[in-house]
Amino acid sequence: MASLSQMRSNEFVGKRLLTPKEAAEYLGLQLDTVYKKSRLRELPSVKVGRALRFDVVALNRYVEQHTIKNLE
Repeated sequence: MASLSQMRSNEFVGKRLLTPKEAAEYLGLQLDTVYKKSRLRELPSVKVGRALRFDVVALNRYVEQHTIKNLE
Protein backbone atom coordinates (compact mmCIF):
# COMPACT_ATOMS: atom_id res chain seq x y z
CA MET A 1 0.00 0.00 0.00
CA ALA A 2 1.07 3.60 -0.48
CA SER A 3 2.86 5.52 2.23
CA LEU A 4 1.08 8.25 4.13
CA SER A 5 3.07 11.02 2.43
CA GLN A 6 2.11 9.67 -0.99
CA MET A 7 -1.54 9.49 0.06
CA ARG A 8 -1.49 13.10 1.28
CA SER A 9 -0.32 14.29 -2.11
CA ASN A 10 -2.60 11.75 -3.81
CA GLU A 11 0.20 10.59 -6.13
CA PHE A 12 -0.34 6.88 -5.46
CA VAL A 13 -3.40 6.61 -7.69
CA GLY A 14 -3.61 9.97 -9.41
CA LYS A 15 -7.28 10.36 -8.59
CA ARG A 16 -9.34 12.75 -6.54
CA LEU A 17 -12.05 10.42 -5.20
CA LEU A 18 -11.13 7.79 -2.62
CA THR A 19 -12.95 4.61 -1.69
CA PRO A 20 -14.11 4.29 1.94
CA LYS A 21 -11.14 2.03 2.68
CA GLU A 22 -8.67 4.53 1.18
CA ALA A 23 -10.36 7.39 3.07
CA ALA A 24 -10.08 5.44 6.33
CA GLU A 25 -6.36 4.88 5.74
CA TYR A 26 -5.90 8.52 4.72
CA LEU A 27 -7.59 9.81 7.88
CA GLY A 28 -6.23 7.14 10.20
CA LEU A 29 -9.72 5.96 11.15
CA GLN A 30 -11.41 2.57 11.24
CA LEU A 31 -13.49 1.72 8.17
CA ASP A 32 -16.65 1.47 10.30
CA THR A 33 -16.02 4.96 11.66
CA VAL A 34 -15.75 6.39 8.14
CA TYR A 35 -19.07 4.79 7.15
CA LYS A 36 -20.75 6.02 10.35
CA LYS A 37 -19.46 9.60 10.02
CA SER A 38 -20.52 9.64 6.37
CA ARG A 39 -24.00 8.34 7.22
CA LEU A 40 -24.36 11.01 9.96
CA ARG A 41 -23.08 13.63 7.46
CA GLU A 42 -20.12 14.47 9.69
CA LEU A 43 -17.64 13.53 6.96
CA PRO A 44 -17.98 14.93 3.42
CA SER A 45 -18.79 12.22 0.91
CA VAL A 46 -20.11 11.75 -2.63
CA LYS A 47 -22.31 9.05 -4.11
CA VAL A 48 -21.19 7.92 -7.56
CA GLY A 49 -24.04 5.68 -8.63
CA ARG A 50 -24.32 3.28 -5.70
CA ALA A 51 -20.68 3.70 -4.69
CA LEU A 52 -19.62 5.92 -1.79
CA ARG A 53 -16.56 8.06 -2.48
CA PHE A 54 -14.59 10.73 -0.62
CA ASP A 55 -13.11 13.82 -2.25
CA VAL A 56 -9.49 14.36 -1.16
CA VAL A 57 -9.85 18.15 -1.23
CA ALA A 58 -12.99 18.00 0.95
CA LEU A 59 -11.25 15.62 3.38
CA ASN A 60 -8.28 17.99 3.66
CA ARG A 61 -10.66 20.88 4.33
CA TYR A 62 -12.46 18.76 6.96
CA VAL A 63 -9.17 18.01 8.73
CA GLU A 64 -8.17 21.70 8.67
CA GLN A 65 -11.54 22.79 10.09
CA HIS A 66 -11.41 20.19 12.87
CA THR A 67 -7.79 20.73 13.90
CA ILE A 68 -7.41 22.04 17.44
CA LYS A 69 -5.06 24.99 17.64
CA ASN A 70 -2.46 25.32 20.43
CA LEU A 71 -2.88 28.17 22.90
CA GLU A 72 0.80 29.09 22.67
